[in-house]
Amino acid sequence: MTHVLHVLSDRARGAKVPLEDALWLAALGGADVIQVREKKAPALAVFEFACALLARIREAGSNARVLVNDRLDVAMAAGADGVHLAAKSLPVAVAREVVKRAGGGLVVGCSVHSLEEAKAAEAAGADYVTFGHIFPTASHPGLPPKGVRELARVVEALSIPVVAIGGIDAGNVGEVLATGASGVAVIGAVVEAADPRAAAARLKEAMARSPVAPKVPFPTLEGGMRRARV
Repeated sequence: MTHVLHVLSDRARGAKVPLEDALWLAALGGADVIQVREKKAPALAVFEFACALLARIREAGSNARVLVNDRLDVAMAAGADGVHLAAKSLPVAVAREVVKRAGGGLVVGCSVHSLEEAKAAEAAGADYVTFGHIFPTASHPGLPPKGVRELARVVEALSIPVVAIGGIDAGNVGEVLATGASGVAVIGAVVEAADPRAAAARLKEAMARSPVAPKVPFPTLEGGMRRARV
């Protein structure tokens, strides 16, 4: 089974090419999921960005799925494949109920930073969680990393996909995937690269060398995201 690569946007990081181009190139390079993560932008700006990116990815024939961070309303309006919730987003259970009332089909993911949070997210109906940060990262300066041992504990305890995030690159991704994680999520390793397409491809190649299969496959790789629970 294949591990999943998530690439997240972050305007605060030093992208060497325009952000929309970087995400599009990442999709062409093999990224499985692109997450539109625009924390400070108003809904209209996020909607327009997501729509433009979705159109480019689909026109290119890429199978990459697009998630919207935090804004379930924007994800649904833009026709994205899902939403990724953070600590200050709608509760997972509420988002799941909204998706159900709308006919289902959207993936609902959630960021967690402890085993307890991960278990709670699963119980509330999350389709997957991201756990981190695993290694030191510019996104969380000064905060101690969780490490691969804690990641392994979370993977073992959950029956939904666990995606690792934080300081991951082609040099350490093998250590991360050895835990049975379903995949990894990155920002700098791809978005900050001079050639995001090549960077994504290199990371996917490194992931493919892992001898350890994911404990639980991510939904985008097993029949499409539209099979997400309702």
